[in-house]
Amino acid sequence: MNDVVVRAELREPYEDEQRIPDIIVASSHEACDLSGGTDQVGEFARTLEWALLLLRTLERDGRDRVPEEDLNRLHSLVRALDQRLIPALEGVRDAAVRRYRELGGSYGGLAKAMGVPRSTAQTRSMALLGREPSAHERWASGQ
Repeated sequence: MNDVVVRAELREPYEDEQRIPDIIVASSHEACDLSGGTDQVGEFARTLEWALLLLRTLERDGRDRVPEEDLNRLHSLVRALDQRLIPALEGVRDAAVRRYRELGGSYGGLAKAMGVPRSTAQTRSMALLGREPSAHERWASGQ
């Protein structure tokens, strides 16, 4: 069994929150791999949490006309998702697929994991392996 590393890092408050610690729990090899990237991972988690809270709050209000402030928040949310979070997640996925193939994983196994036909998994994998890793993929794999 791996040793577990637990540490707390103070983070900057998000909007009107108090300054509180983020608790990071990782196995010993994960702790090494995440060094230098924990700020971004925490930011991504907070962005996702903010997105879900905002969308659920707006949905519950059930208003026909949305105040300008809410439209501005939604604008910021779409921007954060499209320009930061989604590309980062795609980089994580691409790094995982690339590593899976490098370690000898089959197209059939990849297809099952992706929930697509084998031919689609093969096409995607070949396209990925045919190009250099993106900045987000390099970030995901700690390069």
